[in-house]
Amino acid sequence: MNATLYEIFKIFFIIGIQLLGGGYVIVPLLQKYIVEDRKWLTEEELIDYYAMSQCIPGIIAGNIAILSGYKARKIPGAIAAITGIVMPSFFSILLLAHVLMNIVDYPVIQNAFWGIRISVIILILITIKDMWKKSVNSKFTYFVFFFILVSLFILPVSPAIIIVFSAILALIHSKITGGKTNG
Repeated sequence: MNATLYEIFKIFFIIGIQLLGGGYVIVPLLQKYIVEDRKWLTEEELIDYYAMSQCIPGIIAGNIAILSGYKARKIPGAIAAITGIVMPSFFSILLLAHVLMNIVDYPVIQNAFWGIRISVIILILITIKDMWKKSVNSKFTYFVFFFILVSLFILPVSPAIIIVFSAILALIHSKITGGKTNG
């Protein structure tokens, strides 16, 4: 395989520009640019890389870029590919942040953000309602809920510590009661 690092970067940059709609859109783009045009991968390798990319942490497009770049030129190829695929998104975010910083003080934008905040609060409340029905359903779970609520407001402790302590408390309760939560 005779791919240069610049060529790997360029191809993945082009793919990154066209990558609207998430990781699932990358397969036809890779099929064209990498399998058909440059023959850096076979169709079977592309499918394998796609499957692996769904199984490992991270974004699908980034994972496939790393695997494909690695196949082409080992670690430098993987770095060139991941850099190429994320650069368009990175520049888009910078541009969007710049635009937002310039318009954030306009009343219409402030009103839009206010509406978005209200929507988020409503979505959180709906989630809490649904989780409450499934999670707080016994004397013990009511106790744990109020313990957590009071602890969060009174104790100067990280919420993560309270969550871990609550999980340990639930495990102990489960051991004592034999896994029964009713009552």
